[in-house]
Formats: sequence, C-alpha cells, structure tokens
Amino acid sequence: MTISELRRRVNALNRKFAPELAIIKMRRLAQAVSNDWDPGEPPEPHDVIQRVVKAGFRLSTFMRLRRYLDDTIRQGDVPEPECIVLDLLPWAGKDRYRAFFRWDLPAPAR
Repeated sequence: MTISELRRRVNALNRKFAPELAIIKMRRLAQAVSNDWDPGEPPEPHDVIQRVVKAGFRLSTFMRLRRYLDDTIRQGDVPEPECIVLDLLPWAGKDRYRAFFRWDLPAPAR
C-alpha cells in the first residue's frame, strides 16, 4: 500500500466521522474555555468566539453562543462546556451523539 492510498483512506475516514470529530474538538475547546473562565473577570464573548474561529470552525451559530455567554456573565456563573457545544453545534444534541457528553475526554495529544 502506498502513501497516497493511505492518505485517501485517512481522508475518507475523516469525512465519514466529521460530525463526531467536530463534537470532540469543540468539546475540548469548550472545556478549556470553561476551565480558564474567571467569574470575577470573565473574558469578552468576542474573545471566546475568536478562540473558536482560530480552532478552525466557521459557523453560523456564533450569536447563540454570544447570548449564552452574555447571560452567563450577567449571572456571574461559569459556562458549561456542553452548553457551549450545543449552542455552536445544535445538531450535536441528537440522541446519536449524546454519548459524547457522558464521559470525560482524554487530554489532547501535544
């Protein structure tokens, strides 16, 4: 098997599991945002959105996240990672993907 054949197979798997990979990547990002959150000095919602954009996501649901973060700041709470993911990826709430929110994810490889 050549390198190009392996690359085609990897690309095919990436396309096949794109929704699952997006949820996992977004969940890790949401967990990092939640861990870094200081209720006394919360970041601007725009900064959180820029963090999502820098991670490679181009979404049409950023206003939902903005509203959620504004409400969280107003209440003085820490945002829930699951809520961040579901605001940005509303289709992730379907039964098929619910298992992605039940268990802790391993730390990302560096």
